Amino acid sequence: MRRTDREVKDEKRIRELIELCDCCRLGFCDEGKVYIVPLSFGYEDNKKTFYYHGAKN
Repeated sequence: MRRTDREVKDEKRIRELIELCDCCRLGFCDEGKVYIVPLSFGYEDNKKTFYYHGAKN
């Protein structure tokens, strides 16, 4: 992490932040163009795993 003064390390606080989110935004760069895609997600705490749903347009 570049800004260690803003890093969240407390496991309980991390879970709280994830539960407050309605979506996750994933950024991409394709042929020099940057774009962000909002995604619905699920989270499995015991595995610390995110699940995303997507489809072709």
